[in-house]
Amino acid sequence: MDSIDSQILKALQEDGRKKNSDLAKETGLAPSTMLDRVKKLESKGIIKGYRAVVDPEKIGLKAQGFACISLDRHQVKNIEILENEIKKISNVRACYHITGRFDYLLHVIAPDLGDFGKLIKEKLATIPGMGKIETFIVYSELKPDQGWPIEAVLA
Repeated sequence: MDSIDSQILKALQEDGRKKNSDLAKETGLAPSTMLDRVKKLESKGIIKGYRAVVDPEKIGLKAQGFACISLDRHQVKNIEILENEIKKISNVRACYHITGRFDYLLHVIAPDLGDFGKLIKEKLATIPGMGKIETFIVYSELKPDQGWPIEAVLA
């Protein structure tokens, strides 16, 4: 990856619908060369896809928070069950297997706090092998996801 690839990735993270011709102008490349570079980044799996950034509150998802969870027993079967069940819950935006006193950190979103609590109680707490669950409600989002810090790679 070089500085041109870095520019391309940064620009596409800011606007995934940016035209190839605009990207070419910004980087000083010919449009055909730019298209080849973007396709190469896609084929290498560096660019995994494109999606719209949706405002959750405008579609009725007003409560979000984090759930730290621990397994009651660290057995392969329990881990597989938990991970498979979490993948099925659409309200879980992201799940990370972590170190520390908890095993997983989940970013969870719901229409309201009642639904948030219901999700924890009826979906997460009922997963076989589930141990402790500790939740943290988000008051406000200070810095929304802005993509990956591409400039840090070439620093």
